[in-house]
Amino acid sequence: MKKILIILFSVFIFSETSFAQVGSYAGSFSRMGFGARGLSMGNALVSNIYGDISGYYNPALAAFQEEGFLNLGYTFLSMDRKLNFVGFAKKFNLPNQPKGGAGISISWINSGVGNIDGRDNDTRSIGTLTTSDNQLYLGTSFLLSENFAVGIGFKYYLSKLYESVTANSIAFDIGAVMKANENLSFGLSVRDLGAKYEWNTSNIYGSVFGNTTEDKFPTLINFGASYRLPKGLGSVSLETQMIMLPKNKDNTNPDKKNEFGLKVGGEIAVNEYFKLRGGLDRINFTNEDFTGNLMPSLGVGFYKNFSGSMKIGLDYSVALEPFTHNPVQNISVGFKFK
Repeated sequence: MKKILIILFSVFIFSETSFAQVGSYAGSFSRMGFGARGLSMGNALVSNIYGDISGYYNPALAAFQEEGFLNLGYTFLSMDRKLNFVGFAKKFNLPNQPKGGAGISISWINSGVGNIDGRDNDTRSIGTLTTSDNQLYLGTSFLLSENFAVGIGFKYYLSKLYESVTANSIAFDIGAVMKANENLSFGLSVRDLGAKYEWNTSNIYGSVFGNTTEDKFPTLINFGASYRLPKGLGSVSLETQMIMLPKNKDNTNPDKKNEFGLKVGGEIAVNEYFKLRGGLDRINFTNEDFTGNLMPSLGVGFYKNFSGSMKIGLDYSVALEPFTHNPVQNISVGFKFK
């Protein structure tokens, strides 16, 4: 049994490093990005109000999502990993506030690793094992003026490593968006405040040999600007990210340095139906090799009216992932309604 847990922890850590630049910390699946549009634009969406919005990047964004937007995404990953998305965002008008309003964003991220060959201490097969991670998100935002919004998002994390070895956590995000003019916006978000996992192995090893391990999430601070190109041609975004690495309980990692990076993304409207996208994520200025974790990406989007009040479309993204030759590909189906 002990050997099984060691193997599973190794797989868990390996999958985390494959998902994000700070892979040795908990919750890396939640830092991968959200949906084909976000992944294809380098995840530089903390300030982008000029397209379809996800509160994942900034809870304040939903106050600018005029149309209701529902999207479902499936990601093609190597090494038996999975990463799936469901999200919804919409702005609502408040009573007696014709120029104000509020927004709501809801999402679910599901991730995991499957087809793990389980073995006992004598190397006998005990079947196929899986791990899973989930994030449930509810965000609200409010327009304090016509051009300025603030928001807060609440998260629930649930992770299963092996049978009764599970962990959960509650965390929250805060954010703000300012529209400087019709073509320029700024955004700020602080994500995963208070998030941590506590693993308890007493159910397997008993009260004598079992213990509790605490894994804190990094806190992400993102600030960016987005510019809408003339004549409705599209938008471009530039974003900085500070990753505040947590300290261990026993302070065994006092030399850990926070990480500073850059993201850039853009979207070009070929016509009223078809869009091209591109981006660069994980430009890390903390490491000597700032391109070591670089994740370039491309994508397309196609949406068409199917009724007077409904649009249906597809978004696709492909990104080159460090440490593997297989790209990350995501297909998302989107529904827009008034």
